[in-house]
Amino acid sequence: MKQTAVEWLIKKREKEGSLCFSDFCKAKEMEKQQIINAYKDSTCQFSVDSKIDYPKSAEQYYNETFNK
Repeated sequence: MKQTAVEWLIKKREKEGSLCFSDFCKAKEMEKQQIINAYKDSTCQFSVDSKIDYPKSAEQYYNETFNK
């Protein structure tokens, strides 16, 4: 079963009792990858069915939306 970045962070905290900065960095990277994958998944079917190419890559979408 897949796990969100937040779920991973909570379980790590419960298991180890504390978190360090690198744990937060890893969770942030996991979240970024999950958002990129969700964008790709959501645009893939429409793009194939309609023969339309999206103007943005998933990475471009993430950067424009979350790296303001």
